[in-house]
Amino acid sequence: MKKIIFAVLAVALVGGAGAFAYVKWQDSLAQRTVATFTNGLKKKQFETYEGLFSSTSLKKADISEKEVITKYDKIFNGLGMSDITISDLSVEKKDSKRVFRFTAAMDTGLGKISDQSYEGTLVKEDGKFVIDWEYRLIFPGMKQNDKVLMYTEKPERGNILDRNGVKLATNGDFPQIGLVPKELGSGKEREDNLKKISDVTEISMEKLTEALEQSWVTDDSFVPLKILERNEGTGPYTDLQGVTSSRVSRRFYQFGEAASHLVGYTGAITAEDIEKSPELASFETTGKTGLERSFDKQLRGTPGGTINIVSETDEVRKVLVTSDKQDGQDIRTTLDAALQQEAYNSLAEETGAMVITQPKTGELLAVASAPAFDPNSMVKGMSDADYNKLAKDKRKPFLSRYNLGYAPGSTFKTITAAVGIDAGVTSPDKERHIEGLKWQKDASWGDYFVTRVSDVPTVTMDTALIYSDNIYFAQEALGIGAETYLKGLKKFIFDEKLSVKIPMEPAQISNDTIDSDILLADTAYGQGQLLINPIQQAAMYSVFANNGDLSYPSLLTDDENKVKKGVITPAAADSVKQAMRQVVDDPNGTAHNLQRLGINLAAKTGTAEIKTEQDTKGQENSFLVAFDADNSEFLVLTLIENYSGTSASEISAPVLSKLKQ
Repeated sequence: MKKIIFAVLAVALVGGAGAFAYVKWQDSLAQRTVATFTNGLKKKQFETYEGLFSSTSLKKADISEKEVITKYDKIFNGLGMSDITISDLSVEKKDSKRVFRFTAAMDTGLGKISDQSYEGTLVKEDGKFVIDWEYRLIFPGMKQNDKVLMYTEKPERGNILDRNGVKLATNGDFPQIGLVPKELGSGKEREDNLKKISDVTEISMEKLTEALEQSWVTDDSFVPLKILERNEGTGPYTDLQGVTSSRVSRRFYQFGEAASHLVGYTGAITAEDIEKSPELASFETTGKTGLERSFDKQLRGTPGGTINIVSETDEVRKVLVTSDKQDGQDIRTTLDAALQQEAYNSLAEETGAMVITQPKTGELLAVASAPAFDPNSMVKGMSDADYNKLAKDKRKPFLSRYNLGYAPGSTFKTITAAVGIDAGVTSPDKERHIEGLKWQKDASWGDYFVTRVSDVPTVTMDTALIYSDNIYFAQEALGIGAETYLKGLKKFIFDEKLSVKIPMEPAQISNDTIDSDILLADTAYGQGQLLINPIQQAAMYSVFANNGDLSYPSLLTDDENKVKKGVITPAAADSVKQAMRQVVDDPNGTAHNLQRLGINLAAKTGTAEIKTEQDTKGQENSFLVAFDADNSEFLVLTLIENYSGTSASEISAPVLSKLKQ
C-alpha cells in the first residue's frame, strides 16, 4: 500500500513539474512576441512585424498586415520620431490569453512625446502567441480611420551679419515657376507644350517628365521647376501653356562670390543629414558649407506646431505634442562687408586669398578667397552643366585658400629675426659678409645651396629684410641652433587648434622635427616643411604690431579677444617693425612700391617656391604682410598662388588705401 502511495506521489510530482515547465515555456513565448513588438518600435524596424499579429484582429480592423506595417513606418519614420524608449513593460496571464503593458516616450522635431501607456492582448494562433492588433497599438487613444498628422510652423532662419549689421546672408523672396499638370493638355498637345517649356527654360524633357511623375503630383499640383533671380520677370515663362508662378522664400547672399567660401550656403536636407541629426526632419534646408554650416543649429531655430491624432472627420481626438516656433538667432561677425568686397575685388582674376585683421584684437575684418562661386546659384539649384564646369575648373573655385596651409616664404624671415634677437644671436647692427648668390655650410651639403637674389656683400638684419636675403637668415638660424630656434617658434601658435569657426589644420613647423642643418636653414627663410595658412600667418605677424603679444583670430563680435602675451620681447618686436618700415621706405625694399600710397606701413614680401629639385623652376606663391605702423589699426596678409606677373603687394595696394581712408 505504501509503495502505491509513493508511486502516485512520484507521478504527481513529475506531472506538476511538467505543467510548471509548460507554463514557463508559454510565458517565454508570450514575452518573446512582446519583445519583437517593442524592439521593432524602439528601432523603427517595422518589417519585423511580419507574422506578429493575429489574422482575426486584422480582419476585424479591415486592414492587411502590409498596411499595418506601412502605417507604422509612415507615422514613426515619416514624422521623424526618434530616441524611442520603452519602460514599465509587463506581461500577465489572463485566462488563456496574455495582457501586456508598457509606457513609451519619444522625441520629435516639435518636442518630446512622453508617458504613452500602451496595453494589448496576446492570443494563441497556430500554436504560437500573436498580438490582437488594434489602432491603439500605434498610439493609445487611436481608433479605426484615425490619422496622426503633424502641423508645422517653420521658423525664420537667422541672418549672418557683418560688424555693422549689414546682411551677409538673409532670407529673400524669389519668383518661382512651375507646372500645373492639368493645364498641359493631353496627347500631342501636352508633348508640344512640354517641348516649348523645355526650350525656353533650358530644362530637359527628361527632367520635366521626372518632375511630373513624382508620387505626390496630382492634376492640380504646382510642380516647382526653377527659382528665378529676385528681380527677374516671370512673363517669358508664364506665357507658356501649363506654366504658372509663385513666390518662395530662399536664402540670399548679397555679396555673392565675395564671401561665398566663408559664409557658405544652404541646401536641401538629405536622408544622410537626417540620419546624423534626426531633428532635421522638420526642416527643408540646412547649412552645407561655411558659417551656414558651422552655426546651422543657432541659425535654423526651432519649428513650432502640433502632432495630433485626428478622426476621419478632421476632429482632433488627441494632442500628442505642441510647441511654439522659435526663429533662428542672428550671427554677428567681426567682418566688414565693404572691406570683404574690396578684398575680393582686389584679387580679381588671381588665384589666392586676402585676410584683413585688427591686430590688437585679432578680429577678422575680411577673409576672401579667389576664384569663388555664386552661393545664390547653389541655393536656387545649379544645373549639372554649370556645376561640372566649376568642379572641373583647374583653378578650383570651391577651394578656400585662406585656411589652406602654405610655406609662407620670406615673410617668415621676420619671425626668424625676432627669435634670433631674443636668443641673443641676431641684432640690427650685426654684419655678415656674404659673397655671391649661392652658399652652403660645407661640402657635407653636397649639391644643395641656399640662394639669394641680390649680391650684397655686407648684410645686417635690416638690409637682409630689405633685400630679402635667404643666405643671411639661413646663417642666422644655424647660429641660433635648432633647439633654441624651435623653442622660439613654439611660443607662437604652431600645433594649436584655433577656436575660430573656420575649419583648418594646425600650423606646422615640420613633418616631424628639424633634424638637419639644411632643413633648419630652409625653415629660417620660410620654406622647408612649414605649413601656415593665411589666417594663422596674420595672427603670428600680429606680434610686430602688438609689442610682442599675439592676438588670436576671432570671427564673432561676442568672441573673447584672446591674447598670448610675450611671444617675443617688445625690443625684438620694435626692431623688426622698424626694419619692416624700411622694406617699404628704402628704394631697394621689396615692398617699396607701396610707398606711393602715402601710408606709414611696416611690411614684408615673400615668395615661396614649390619645386621637386634644385636648379629648376617651380610654382611660386607671392605673399605680403603689411600693417599700420602708426596705430596698428589693421593688418593685411595677401597670398597670390602661382603668380607670374602681379605680386601680392601690387594686389594689396587698393585695399591698403581704403583701410587708411
